[in-house]
Amino acid sequence: MIIKSLDLKSANDMLPKRDIDGNKGTFGKVLLICGSRNMVGCCVLATEGTLRSGAGLVTLAFPDVLYNSLTSRLTENLFLPLTSDDRGFVDYTAVPTILESAEKADVVMVGCGLGTGFAPSLITTSLIENCSKPLILDADSINCLSLCPQYLKKAKSPILLTPHPGEMARLTAKSIEEVESNRFEITADFCKEYNVNVLLKGHETIICNSEADTVYINKTGNTGLSKGGAGDLLSGIIAGLTPAFKGDLFKSAVLGAFVHGLSADMLKNEFSEYSMLPTDCAKALPKVYSIIEKGVID
Repeated sequence: MIIKSLDLKSANDMLPKRDIDGNKGTFGKVLLICGSRNMVGCCVLATEGTLRSGAGLVTLAFPDVLYNSLTSRLTENLFLPLTSDDRGFVDYTAVPTILESAEKADVVMVGCGLGTGFAPSLITTSLIENCSKPLILDADSINCLSLCPQYLKKAKSPILLTPHPGEMARLTAKSIEEVESNRFEITADFCKEYNVNVLLKGHETIICNSEADTVYINKTGNTGLSKGGAGDLLSGIIAGLTPAFKGDLFKSAVLGAFVHGLSADMLKNEFSEYSMLPTDCAKALPKVYSIIEKGVID
């Protein structure tokens, strides 16, 4: 297994150059499927992370009970309100609409705040079995999948999972302590068995490719990211980068983790690790990308 990490120079080398003749269509279409009645902010953070990371057209699919809240907070994306059930989750009847929309996108991200139970599980497994586009599974989609990870073997497209240690423990039927004590081995074994890419969050996040022969250790970031919403922002950043990498989820995850962590490192002195919020990190993304493009910190 090859173990690597990015620094500012290698991040600059990895960041795809923008086509001077590109437009909002050629810079990628991203579909985000997020949210529930009690999970509104995740939609905002994921969308802002995607928009700030280069995607040309971003569509946010969400339960229609959130319409007024989201349309008052987001402006640059497209909205796809979906029928919601009595719990405020996306209803299972929305699956055909989701699958149709997924085929129009270049990359799909699902799971942030989606909830668990029948409908979220059906949405997740339906995408795994039917979506032909690169698929990012986060948060509740991982929790739904933990009941039957074998569904991953039915995938029609490349997949990236972005679990924190608790989600990885549920996914592998191990304890959190086991996961944290054997991060490399457990992640690599899972990638190899299910032919998926995995980004395991935590101090020095690790990103393993589907062949389990290359792992990146992310050296950026600090405890300021240890707050609800940080993972939603990360998934959005990765989704936004994926079209630029021509659908390569592994490279998108490697650079996305670096960008995410660097946003927190930039804010550490001004905001402190105690007080910084994921929204602060989202606002810092333009500066982060500017630094990576230049290859130097001003």
